[in-house]
Amino acid sequence: MRKGLLMLFAVISLHSLAQSSIWTKGHAVWHYSFFNVGEKGYIKVWESGDTTILGKQCKEIKAKRHSFIMSGPTGPPFETISDYKGGIIYHSNDTVFYWNGDLEQFFVLFDFSAQPNDNWILDITPTEYMSCNDTSVCVVQSVGSLMIGGQNAVELNLGKTADSFRSLNGKTNSRFGTTECYLFPFDNTCEEWGALDLDQVSFLCFEDDSLYYNPSGGACEYYLGLDESVKQSVSVYPNPSSGKIELLSEVPLKQIKVMNVLGAVLKAFDTNLTLTEIDLSGLPQGTYYLDIENANGEQTVKSVQISGR
Repeated sequence: MRKGLLMLFAVISLHSLAQSSIWTKGHAVWHYSFFNVGEKGYIKVWESGDTTILGKQCKEIKAKRHSFIMSGPTGPPFETISDYKGGIIYHSNDTVFYWNGDLEQFFVLFDFSAQPNDNWILDITPTEYMSCNDTSVCVVQSVGSLMIGGQNAVELNLGKTADSFRSLNGKTNSRFGTTECYLFPFDNTCEEWGALDLDQVSFLCFEDDSLYYNPSGGACEYYLGLDESVKQSVSVYPNPSSGKIELLSEVPLKQIKVMNVLGAVLKAFDTNLTLTEIDLSGLPQGTYYLDIENANGEQTVKSVQISGR
């Protein structure tokens, strides 16, 4: 009897561990970099609220595209901000669903119980478009695992059938989704000659109430479109730091803003020196970004790690 109870407890524990690595844990934010012809930038995606559709408790997902476009051969880039593809998501057990408002039905976005060569209908386009089939099919090419935040997450490598109009491609994990493409399906052309003017999207970082995941260690926002010569002209040390940081610049600095990973300004310092000390010892341990403006009006962003004291 005792052996049976121990086995039952082990099964329950394993099930709980598996469930704990499925999907987001509140206030999720994704960042992706992108480039297109003549522009580049980042896409910020976030859970904006709750909603109920067909009795399902869902998360509304919004997205903004921050594009940096060169104003000329020698001019600085300028930024435009526009809405990007969002949606509505809910998850049940090992499966994440998204809402197709045109067809007023849910489709499977990710099925983390799938095995190699399994597939699911990702979307249905009412009429054939760009020589594609009206049914888009997602195919599981391989299944593995990825350690994220101390937990093992399922990792699928996804592809599509040749005649699918919409697709997800590359690695996708059960903790927060894709790491090689955008969170929602992208459109394709099935014409041999054709090409769609689409952003080339790459994953940057993810954060929710229990996880911050930034495999590259770079800035999630603000770092694209900046002059490399300005980046190199400002030094920040020590980094990591217990709190007090010195900034050394070739040109006197004007203002330093301290931001968290979501872009919120936590502190601001005015200066007119080439060597400036700032004190961040009151901030919790973690990654922050310094939005630095010099006396010439040039801006750059540096990341800094505040370590435990």
